[in-house]
Order: sequence, then structure tokens, then C-alpha cells
Amino acid sequence: MRDMDAGWIALAQFARDAIERNSEDWLVEALEQLFGWYDYSGLPTLERFSMGKELSERILRLYQQQALSPDSSLSVALYYHESGDNGRAVDLLEQALRFLDGASLPEVEKHEQMAQLLHTLAEYKGEQVCHGKHCVPPPKQP
Repeated sequence: MRDMDAGWIALAQFARDAIERNSEDWLVEALEQLFGWYDYSGLPTLERFSMGKELSERILRLYQQQALSPDSSLSVALYYHESGDNGRAVDLLEQALRFLDGASLPEVEKHEQMAQLLHTLAEYKGEQVCHGKHCVPPPKQP
């Protein structure tokens, strides 16, 4: 779909629906649609970041006293990183790594989530990061 106006209207409605439902799954999915790994050059920047802020704050409010799930942490961290608050993004990723330490997940799933968190953390920090016995170098600069 290349009709950016129609796409933006649908995406904005999806974000409003997610906020109304106040469900982590909906909020995270809406945030990923706004700050995932797509080309966003055609979307209105101010509106995109305004929606991203509201979605991120809603997700964080759902987890005021506990750590976010790794998936939620990645989505919220991506928003903060893109909005210029890299310190907050790094903090969220580090919290997610600590959460994984105590999570009762299958070892394969835990390893996959840890790898994704570590790769993103290394990218945001621009240096090698380690957690336990796992270390990840920063991505190579072109």
C-alpha cells in the first residue's frame, strides 16, 4: 500500500483503539507499527512521535512496579532511542535482561530474547555489551 494518507489514517485509528483497550498486546503492536523496522519517511513526524510517546507511557504505566516483558521493552526502547532519549532506551533494555534472568521460560526462548536484547543494547551503546556469559560486539559501522 503506497497511499500514505489512507495508511496514516488507519494507523492513527489503530493507535487510538490500542489506547482505548489499554491492553499490552495492542499497545505494543501499535508502537511497533509506528517504530518498527519500516520506512517511515512518508508519515507525519510530529504526529508519529506524539502517538509513540502516548503508547510508550501507557505501556510503562501498566508495569509501574515491575519490569516490562522483553518484547515490550524492545518496542518502547526503540521509541525512546528514535526520539533521542537513548539513556532511557538503554535502561529499559538492561531492565529486560534482568527480568529474563528470573523468568521461567524455555531455555531456547530465553536465549533468543536475550540475544535480541543484547544486539539492540550493543547498537544503542555503540560498544560491546555482556550479560552473564553472553557478550555481543557493537554492529560494524559501514
